[in-house]
Amino acid sequence: MPPNRRQTRRQVVPIHPRLFKTICLQARECQRVLFLCAVSVKEANELSTDELSKETEKLMSAWELTDDHLKAMYAVPDENDPVSFKNEAPHADDETWCNVQVPFPGGWSQCLLSGYLKRQLERISDFPRPLKETKDKAYVISSAPGKGLGMFAARKIKMGDLIADERPLMVVPLAPVGLSAAPILEGMTNEEVNQAILDHSEGVMRPIFERMHEENQKEFMELHNSHLHDGSGPTLGVIRTNGYGLGDELKDETKYVELVSKLSTDEKLKNTIGKYTSVYNTLSRVNHSCSPNALRKFYMSSFSMQLRAARDIEEGEEILTAYTDILLPAAERAKDLAPYGIQCTCRACLDCTKSDPIRVAVSNRKAVTVPMVREQGVRPDAWIDPAVKTLVRIEKEELHGSPVYHQTLYQLYNAHVCQNNETKALMYGEKLWVANLAAGEKRYERLRMQS
Repeated sequence: MPPNRRQTRRQVVPIHPRLFKTICLQARECQRVLFLCAVSVKEANELSTDELSKETEKLMSAWELTDDHLKAMYAVPDENDPVSFKNEAPHADDETWCNVQVPFPGGWSQCLLSGYLKRQLERISDFPRPLKETKDKAYVISSAPGKGLGMFAARKIKMGDLIADERPLMVVPLAPVGLSAAPILEGMTNEEVNQAILDHSEGVMRPIFERMHEENQKEFMELHNSHLHDGSGPTLGVIRTNGYGLGDELKDETKYVELVSKLSTDEKLKNTIGKYTSVYNTLSRVNHSCSPNALRKFYMSSFSMQLRAARDIEEGEEILTAYTDILLPAAERAKDLAPYGIQCTCRACLDCTKSDPIRVAVSNRKAVTVPMVREQGVRPDAWIDPAVKTLVRIEKEELHGSPVYHQTLYQLYNAHVCQNNETKALMYGEKLWVANLAAGEKRYERLRMQS
């Protein structure tokens, strides 16, 4: 005879009551409790809204859950994140390119955006929202030996702290626009076709530059150009040298982009179609490191990029970000950096025989899973050791700028919740909170010590 619900409720994996009240019950555990103690998925689907509400109230009462506990299961509201937009249906102007000017306060941005993105921006209340400010200026721009100019810490900056929030001078598509108008003829060599594409792209980008205020034009042209001898025009060269790709933070999600992504065999086109790049007066001067101490995040609501400390930065230390995947082997990173004219001299590149194996181990880390059966003679928490080793490698190699860092912290937080180890769960939870703040990821109150 199967156990009744009340009996099942008592048999749920025990969790220390103080741990439960402090970190509010892990989301995964909560889902399991709902499954075991309330109703099955099938039953839930058959319940009316009122019935489901009553079942939820019973569960909350049985576990002494309050509304504050449930709030801790959700991410802290982020004023930078307006909403997640969905293109409900194709629109006539989805693929129409629009010249968009994002106004003061906070600086002017000249943009070439699709009609789709223009509509998304128009839906954001109070667009553009104000830029965030630091209490005291966190950086200075000065000479960086062998690199031209660079950004340096004007004071000590703690991990997660805001360094700068800046609106771009220019935002343009990564993929060539309107290629049907480019003079590409049959019989051209590959070199001639590439040059025709570069000339066409310069012709598209130049009018955007010319719409800038004179001061912004001056700032734009003072940025480094590492594409002086490959056929790129002056505007395109600066964009290719200094642009930060915006990835999923600003992209087109139209039917055309979806179709090209599915049907195209050109990997470069698939990786750029619907994506955008952005150029900044200040942030584009932040130099590269394969062990960066700062992370970037673009926000649609303020139409700006925030730079935050990925780890503690000392006064006078150069502030560095990553231009490539820092977990790649040194040879592959060097290939990615070559178009920028960069020969990286960071510790990882100078001693790659020591660094590469560590990065490979971090990249190929084992998944941490709760053992179904506890082995005799083995520590109860031995299954957590691989994640601890990964964290040690990350911190030793200064890979705080990699997504693997907060992913590993999340694994360790979860693991110690399962072990009912409140002290360690909260220690890793607090670290994860700050790591997520630095990376612009969602943050949850359940990760933190309650005051």
